[in-house]
Amino acid sequence: MENIAEKRRIVLVPFPVQGHITPMMQLGQALNMKGFSITVAAQGECNQVSSSEHFSTFEFVTIPESVPVSERESLGLVEFLLKLNKTSEAIFTDSVAQLLLQNGNDIACIIYDELMYFTEAAAKDFKIPSVILSTASATNLACGCVLSKLNAEKFLIDIEGTQH
Repeated sequence: MENIAEKRRIVLVPFPVQGHITPMMQLGQALNMKGFSITVAAQGECNQVSSSEHFSTFEFVTIPESVPVSERESLGLVEFLLKLNKTSEAIFTDSVAQLLLQNGNDIACIIYDELMYFTEAAAKDFKIPSVILSTASATNLACGCVLSKLNAEKFLIDIEGTQH
């Protein structure tokens, strides 16, 4: 009996910076070794960093940039992420539709970077399971949870009070 994984494709959607690309590509290699076909759906710069020469068995699909990565500095990270996710949803949905047509509806799962949450809409539209990959450390996640519960005004007043 033929291994089902050999016929199934997993689409990876990394955030286009090295600290997010490397773990995504490592996950892709592990899944590829288990028999899955891997398609990396990435914005332009990401494909330059993780070229197909290092991942010869992966298929690379370029998602048109809705917000150039060069705008990250001028917008600031939070505004850049909000704009990227707002403007990329339709573009990514079209890209998934093309992948489904080209590959015969064989997408088993979409694994996306937590910062690329626009991909979830396409996964739901096409009824494809999806998984979020967080590239942050457990310490980073724990700090985020604790800091989100702090009263910012009280915290800042306390800091200012200790400087005098």
